[in-house]
Amino acid sequence: MMLKLFKLLLFLHLFSPLTPVFGALNESTKPTQLNVYLEQNFPYSGFNSAQNAQGLLVDYWQQWSSQTGIRVQYYLHLDEDLSQLLSDNKPAVYSALPDDSKKLEALKKSSLFAIKSDFYYLPARRSIVQSSFIDKRTHMIVGGLLAEAQQLPLWAATTTLAYKEYPGLLELLLDLYSGKIDTLVLFNGEQQSANLLDRGLSLFFDKSSFDAASNELFVYTSQDQDTVLDWIHWGNQLQKMPSDIASSIAKSANPVWGISSDMAAKMLLIVCVVFLLFMFRRSIRKKDLQFKKILDSSPYPLAIFSLDGSVIYYLNDEVKSLFPFKKNKNRYLFEDAENQLLLSRFINKASHQIIIEDKQLRLLVDDSFHDIELSAKRVHYQRKTAWFCYLKDITALLQAEQKLTEERELLRKVLDSIPEQIAFKSPKGTIIGCNKSWASANNTTVAHATGRRIRDLVSIDIINKEKQQEALVWTGERFNTQEWIQQKNGELGLINIVKLPLYNNDGAIFAILTIDNDITALYNLNEKLKDENLQRKKTEKALSKQNVLLSTVFSASIDAIGLVDKAGRVIGANNAFAKLMGANPEDIVGQLQSDLLPSDRADWAERQNNAVLESGEPLIFDELIFSEGKKIWYEVHKTPFEDPESDYQGIVIMARDISLRKQTEEKLSSEASDFEVKMLNDELTGIANRRAFDLQFAKLWQEACEEQELLSLVMCDIDFFKYYNDNYGHQKGDQALQCVANALQDVCEKSDCFVGRYGGEEFVVLIKGGNATKALKVAENIRQAIEKSHIEHLYSSVNTILTMSMGLSSLFPSELNSMKTLLAEADRALYDAKESGRDQICVH
Repeated sequence: MMLKLFKLLLFLHLFSPLTPVFGALNESTKPTQLNVYLEQNFPYSGFNSAQNAQGLLVDYWQQWSSQTGIRVQYYLHLDEDLSQLLSDNKPAVYSALPDDSKKLEALKKSSLFAIKSDFYYLPARRSIVQSSFIDKRTHMIVGGLLAEAQQLPLWAATTTLAYKEYPGLLELLLDLYSGKIDTLVLFNGEQQSANLLDRGLSLFFDKSSFDAASNELFVYTSQDQDTVLDWIHWGNQLQKMPSDIASSIAKSANPVWGISSDMAAKMLLIVCVVFLLFMFRRSIRKKDLQFKKILDSSPYPLAIFSLDGSVIYYLNDEVKSLFPFKKNKNRYLFEDAENQLLLSRFINKASHQIIIEDKQLRLLVDDSFHDIELSAKRVHYQRKTAWFCYLKDITALLQAEQKLTEERELLRKVLDSIPEQIAFKSPKGTIIGCNKSWASANNTTVAHATGRRIRDLVSIDIINKEKQQEALVWTGERFNTQEWIQQKNGELGLINIVKLPLYNNDGAIFAILTIDNDITALYNLNEKLKDENLQRKKTEKALSKQNVLLSTVFSASIDAIGLVDKAGRVIGANNAFAKLMGANPEDIVGQLQSDLLPSDRADWAERQNNAVLESGEPLIFDELIFSEGKKIWYEVHKTPFEDPESDYQGIVIMARDISLRKQTEEKLSSEASDFEVKMLNDELTGIANRRAFDLQFAKLWQEACEEQELLSLVMCDIDFFKYYNDNYGHQKGDQALQCVANALQDVCEKSDCFVGRYGGEEFVVLIKGGNATKALKVAENIRQAIEKSHIEHLYSSVNTILTMSMGLSSLFPSELNSMKTLLAEADRALYDAKESGRDQICVH
């Protein structure tokens, strides 16, 4: 410890500002040897029992000697007069602590080392420590690592500090925390920067420091040896001297992390106790984990409850499948509070018992009460006494057993309903099960055959034959054969025999499934089909002759004839049909009709074909075709056909040129057109009349039905038109009707709608296609057009100009509704518009 303190003092001295050497040293005055006198024992260095000089001070003088080239000789100072001793043995010096004795008064001295004292203490002890340093009246216990620290000048000058030596820093810190000492002291060089230890201690303790002047080591010499001190200071200033001494100080300046033997014994005892507790807890935990692992792997519902049943320590997956639980940390509780209450009551009633055997309680399972059988035993689990329980849902087991019985009965009924003979045979030749067909074929019943050996039911010949058949089946192969066997009625029957291996969960064969199927009828049917096939070939030969005749007629026909299948592909065509398609018969067969027609006719023709196939009714219509600049009218017949044997479907298309007839009809129709116009137009307004509306309504209804489009109807009525006629006259009334009709006609032409006069002051508008929004927009445009006409009507209670009320109705025509439905809904909407104040649109 003295060595460490000396190293720190030496470190401070080497790195503190060097005492200047005044004047140039005369080389002739450089000594060849320096005699150094040391005490027998003091805090920094000295002589050991063999009278050999040792310690950091000796190391210092050896480093100084190697740097300066001046040899150093060490001597023990006893009780001689130092002044006389140093004068007689020139050059000579004495190194020691400052001494108040008169023996050093006649000597010259110079400081070699200075040490700073750093005190560390808990914040709670601050007042005591500072009071001891300031007024020097408060006594304080100081702990340190240097045994000879009490010899330092600081302790000699401060009587209130009681020093206590420690073998290591660890025990010193423990006593400081426990309050056995007030502060601890560490020694550092005066200019030494804070090291890792100082920074670590400063994080947890308050710190007070005494400067280096409190503890110094001096070198003494006689009054007539000034040159000796100059050479000592010169050696300290040499380049390598500070680094060499600093490395020596660093090796011994670190504190000892040790403890006393008594403390070591106590700590060892504590470590052993902690280790034993750790091993004990580890053993218990290991046993708990092993116990839990066994419970987790158990196929039975197991749980561990507290003695009062209020807490569940453990439950395996089987129990979790019975009830819903919620987990709180490492404990479980029933989600249903009623179940927790029922369990606690049940457990408390049996709290005086050690074992509970087959007791029943009722708990809620899926909103219904189940009978739960509980068996329990007291055990120790996680250092607690608890109930180790086995739970069995009796209600669920009964339900499962009932379900299993029902499934077995269902399986039995299924097996008995199968006409094939089915049997299950074990390796020992025992019938595991069979159906009624097998039992009947072997002159027994299902109940009698099940569980009996096969040799008790059939002859030895059959047994030997089956053994040969089943030899490979037991190795995992499938056996299948057909045999003619004599039946009970004495006739031969063809039996298809199949034998299959049955495997258990371990992959081992535990039984053989035998299926005997009487295929005599199938065999006879196959033979019959062969005969029928020969007869069909003869028939086909006869038909081929007829096909030649039909083909001749087909090709010679001047009418276009073509055949298409249900996919729209041409499967036959004569020359006239091919010419109509602009190709040869060989080129169009196999192609889609839609690919041969122009794009504007392809979709229309395909929808026609689908309609003919769906309805099964022929379709006749006239079609105009432009060919080589000429108009040609054709009367087209589309007739469906179907082969009843193959379900093959298609359409026969026949087209006949009727252009001459059409020309005659056109001539006759031109003469009747003027009369028809007069019959269909309203005489006053010039727009379509009621008869034209009826015709157009029927036509648009049919089109909307076929095309699945929306059809809308608007009923319009001029508001208070009777008052208009009564006050303005009928002539003005006719003019108003004409003005309204013109406004309606303009709007409907722009919207591609039909408008007509329904009667009197009522008008109707038909709107095909679009949606309800389009129809409502047309009605609103009509209302605005009437308003913009600005026809004066001062006798209306609605407005000063002529206005109109409208009722709108829209629907998709189908078999579920009719034209009358649409007309009635529009009429009711018009009535609602009038009732709601007129001059508005009401929608139904």
